[in-house]
Amino acid sequence: MELLFTSIKDAIRLKLYLTANGLRETLVKSQDQFMYTFQVDQRKRSRYEQALITFIKDVKRNEWLNNTLQHKFHYENEDERSHIIEIATQMFSGARHDLSELAGVIDESGLIKEAVSDLLSFGGAVSFESFSRFRLKPYYERVEKYLEIAIDEYKMEQEYQTFVQMLRDYLRNRATRMEVIHLLLNQTPKFYDEHLHELSSDEIKEMMDQRLLANHPIYVDSAVIAPLLSIAAIKVYVYTDKADQPLIRTLSNIFEERISVLTPVHFSILKKAYVNKP
Repeated sequence: MELLFTSIKDAIRLKLYLTANGLRETLVKSQDQFMYTFQVDQRKRSRYEQALITFIKDVKRNEWLNNTLQHKFHYENEDERSHIIEIATQMFSGARHDLSELAGVIDESGLIKEAVSDLLSFGGAVSFESFSRFRLKPYYERVEKYLEIAIDEYKMEQEYQTFVQMLRDYLRNRATRMEVIHLLLNQTPKFYDEHLHELSSDEIKEMMDQRLLANHPIYVDSAVIAPLLSIAAIKVYVYTDKADQPLIRTLSNIFEERISVLTPVHFSILKKAYVNKP
């Protein structure tokens, strides 16, 4: 069979994948097109399939994502497109399984292989552009579902960054109510002063800036984030066994160099030291 390209760039990029699979096909220019002639026998068929599948996944998928973002979803900024494509790529690699499940996990290689197998079974000349437009259409329809989820995730990330920056600005302008605060994160968060005396709910309420909850009721956690922001301590010690939980990441992003995350064991040792202090 003969595979035709109008783009010399695509033709040359495919040659890299052919060579990687032990296929030494010659690229020939024919009028305004560039052509490979494939001798598809049983011995070589799987190698042709692998070369084309990998080429589509590594090259054409991201190219399609970029064009769709620009022309269908109107993302003109290249950095934004790159960020969204990175999220989509992580979904395809399995690194963002939480997101790919939302769109329905797809057998990417299987979908492409089905189209490629039909292509290699054809005896005549085929334009790669036509093959992409028609035979790969079911594949790209599934890719678009991933893209839509990636766009939503990108928007959420941007909203989160805006939220974090807003709280950083608030913290920067907030007067310090206590120099040091200790937070023990168990089922119920408990706050302690620099001498490890537990703060009562009334004491916390007295220091609380109610405007945080009134102005941002959805985003600001009333049990942990709002009290810490209201106290605006110079140093914040947080004790938890789950340092990778989202709340800790958010606190670390807001308080930056002010915060130290330790385990409850550290708190117990420190507490005993204060109790036994002469």
